[in-house]
Amino acid sequence: MAKRFYITKDIDVLEFEAVNDWGYPRHKHHFFELTFVLKGNGQHLLNESIVDYKAGDLFFLTPKDEHEFVISEPTTFGIIKFTEQLFIEKASFTTSTYWRKNLESVIFHSNVIAKSVIRNEMDRKQLYGLYYLIRDELENPETYGRNVITELFGAILIVLSRNLKTSFKDKPVQNLSHTDRVEAILAYVRQNVLKKDRVKVKVIAENFYLSPNYVGIYIKKHLGISLQQYIVETKVKMAESLLKQSNLSIKEIANKLGFTDAAHFNRIFRKYTGKAPSEYGA
Repeated sequence: MAKRFYITKDIDVLEFEAVNDWGYPRHKHHFFELTFVLKGNGQHLLNESIVDYKAGDLFFLTPKDEHEFVISEPTTFGIIKFTEQLFIEKASFTTSTYWRKNLESVIFHSNVIAKSVIRNEMDRKQLYGLYYLIRDELENPETYGRNVITELFGAILIVLSRNLKTSFKDKPVQNLSHTDRVEAILAYVRQNVLKKDRVKVKVIAENFYLSPNYVGIYIKKHLGISLQQYIVETKVKMAESLLKQSNLSIKEIANKLGFTDAAHFNRIFRKYTGKAPSEYGA
C-alpha cells in the first residue's frame, strides 16, 4: 500500500538532489504537487504507468495519484506543494467565471497524463521561471510576499491548464488506441464538467469522431459506467475535496458544481458516498 504524505502549509517548495535513490517509498499526498526536473534523468512510476524523465520535464500530481521516481543519473528535483485552499483563494479573487471553472475542472481530478505536462519550449521557460520566482519569494519573504506568491501561483495554474488541455492533441484523435481515446474523452469531460454545453453527447461525439448514438455505448463498454454517471461521480469527487479543505458552505458547493440546489446535492452526494455532506470527514 502506498504511504501518504502531508504538509501543514497551503504552499511550500522543496528542492533536493537524489544521487542514487529518490529516498521516498511509493506514496500519495493529501496535497497537489508540481515536480520540476531541474537536472538528471530516470523513470517516473505514476499510477499504472512508467515513463522516462529528463531535465526540463514537469509532472503534475493530484491527491488521487501515487508515484515514485527511479534514479538513473543524479537528479535535482524542485517541488511546489500546494493545497486546494490556495487554489480556492486565488480563484476567489478573479472576476472571470470561465477562468475559475476552467482551472477547477483541471485541478480537481486524478491524473491520466503520466508524461511531462509541458507541451512547448515557451511554456517550459515560463513555468520554470515562475518556479524560481516562487522559490525565491518563499526563501526570502518581503512585504506583500503573500500577494506576490498568489499572483505567481495563478500564472502557473493558467499555463499548466493550457498544457493539460492540449496533452492529448499531439496525436490525431481518430488514430488513438481505444484505451487512449477513452482516457482522452474522460480527461475532456473532467476539464469541461462545469460547462454543460461542452459535455453534451453531440459535442463529445464531434470532438472524438464518434457517432452520437455510440458515445454512451463506447464509454460504458470501456469504463463500465455511463457517461452521465461519470460526470456525476466527477462532481462528487470535486465536492469531497471542497468539503475537506475549503470553507465553502454546502449551498455554495452545490451552486459551484452545478447542482439544482442544496437538497439535490445532498441527495446525490449521499447516494455516491453513503454520507451526507454535513457529516463527510467527521
